[in-house]
Amino acid sequence: MTMKHLTKILSVPIGLLVGSIACAQDTFWVPQGDSKIVHQLGDEQPVVICMQGRKVVMQTKVDAKEGLSYLTRFFEVPKGRADRDRVTFESLASRMPRISAGGQPWKPDLPESVAFDGRLTVHYPETDGLVATRTVFPSTTQALVVERWKLRNVSERKIPVDVRATRMVQTYDDKVVDMVWKSAPVAEQSLEPGGEITFPVTIHARLVDQADLTIDVDAEEAARQALADAAFAGPGRLETPDPLLDLAFAFQKLHVIECPIETIKGVITHNGSLRYSPGVWANDPVEYSSPLFPFFGDEALNEASMNMYRIWLDHIREHGIDPFPGSFEYPTLKLVQKFRGDDAMVLYGLSKFLLFQGDRAAAEEMWPLVEFSAESVKRATRDDGIVASKTDEMEGRYPTGDANLSTSALAYGGYRLAAVLGRSLGKPEAPEFDRRADALAPAIEKFFGATVEGFDTYRYYEGNTTLRGWILLPLAMGINERQEATVDAMLSKKLWPNRMQGGDILAESTRETEWGRETYYALRVIFMAGRTAEALDTTQRVVRTQIFGPKGPYPDEDAIDMLCPGSLYPRVFTEGMFGIVPTGLDSFECTPWLPDGWPEMALRDLWAFGKSWDLVVRREGDEQRVTVTCGGRTVISAKGPAGKTYTVAFPE
Repeated sequence: MTMKHLTKILSVPIGLLVGSIACAQDTFWVPQGDSKIVHQLGDEQPVVICMQGRKVVMQTKVDAKEGLSYLTRFFEVPKGRADRDRVTFESLASRMPRISAGGQPWKPDLPESVAFDGRLTVHYPETDGLVATRTVFPSTTQALVVERWKLRNVSERKIPVDVRATRMVQTYDDKVVDMVWKSAPVAEQSLEPGGEITFPVTIHARLVDQADLTIDVDAEEAARQALADAAFAGPGRLETPDPLLDLAFAFQKLHVIECPIETIKGVITHNGSLRYSPGVWANDPVEYSSPLFPFFGDEALNEASMNMYRIWLDHIREHGIDPFPGSFEYPTLKLVQKFRGDDAMVLYGLSKFLLFQGDRAAAEEMWPLVEFSAESVKRATRDDGIVASKTDEMEGRYPTGDANLSTSALAYGGYRLAAVLGRSLGKPEAPEFDRRADALAPAIEKFFGATVEGFDTYRYYEGNTTLRGWILLPLAMGINERQEATVDAMLSKKLWPNRMQGGDILAESTRETEWGRETYYALRVIFMAGRTAEALDTTQRVVRTQIFGPKGPYPDEDAIDMLCPGSLYPRVFTEGMFGIVPTGLDSFECTPWLPDGWPEMALRDLWAFGKSWDLVVRREGDEQRVTVTCGGRTVISAKGPAGKTYTVAFPE
């Protein structure tokens, strides 16, 4: 435990502390310091973690019975070849460098533990006097995976050790791409007790008529380390009395800032994961993830996000908004999904992203896409004021009728944000967008407001009689007429039966399917509703079970480490616990909810609105003091009860 966390713990009431530390020790992943988690391997399921760079996505698996293996996809190897599929390579657990110890072939036993800090490190037990570790990570820029091997003599005798140079080439059937596996040599040396040697193993993809990549292993590792440092110590940090919440925040940030990938459309943010790379959907990287990106002050991430949105804008300018595009998939980034209320998703996600980014030029560039998505929503609006949609982000897995709550709620939130953005840019359409939102709110209440399974909440579509997880969306968008009953429904056994065990909320009360993205939306909404104790307790349970559980540290419904729902977790704090709502390109409101027993909480070095700023909430008696500082100056320092809203405007 670090001094920073020790200092934080000493200031926390003991009753709050005991449960947090006890559960940390019981988790699958055990934190080690501020930036590492460790797991002792046993007979349980394998550890599976995805990592990625600009040209590679890899899924690593560490199994106590089989060892380390990984499946890797390389992208844009024949740069710009739209007809070229992804190149897939599997490194099996049996693939080992040629090591000799004491004149005999040597290989490690099965692994005993694994650590993750942005790189995956596998620890092996002692075998014939030697202990091995393997640190695996993708290149940040090249079609390359690096393994850093370390052999240490733990015996009391000298051990002669050497590693033979090995090079294996696999050519794909189309004779276009070679996969090259190389193990660097180590000349025979007598390893003293306590001595160690290191050497790299690399796997890279290249065109068949090109030479092997020039690989600087130290530089590659330094670049990956810099990425991890940005996640754990760089802009956009959460500081609370609960170290697990803070560390979980940092890990999700790491997954976000590593997500840009090179495609035929340039470097874009995308869904992440081995299966869905490259690809962008109106829900995952647009609605769920992009409003978070500006907080981390990563210019490359923001530009990759703009490139993602340019795909939508270019397509619509060429093909129009009928149908409005919902996803662009595969190496060709062709249009696939549609008719899911994608226009409402883009209207909401894009407007919030642009406001948080605070870049006027970027907002001007993307304003046509805001208008296109708003126009598409208008065309889909029925005579009763509800927005029609054939399906929603569940893509037909569940019934949605001819009009669903998700699409109309997102349209309402999107109109409100587009109006804020439009006023900031001096656009004449802003009042019209507010008028549409004004009309949509009562239409949502009239059409969707209903008593469902005993709760005065919302039905999801006409004829719906079961609770659905997405009943939270009106609350997330600022429609609060049914707030208390809706939160009660969300927290109920009917919709969240495994809440106390840290499970996800159900997509529908009568089915067993849990839907992680709804969980993190729900946590945000419960904070926004002022149900702070329940929100914090549930968040802590979810974090321990999922982010530090067997499927962590990146929570995902499909266990393939997609960018979402993990990217929704930091928004539980930025938009939930701290209640940040953009009111312009350089202003916001915040409604913080400091939990009982917490003396302080803070968001540090945020870069939303294009500036570095801190938001600190401290307890003062029965009230809380909210302080925003920027550039060494105090922008606001005010005191009030929990739930008070503060207005913050950054000076020019």
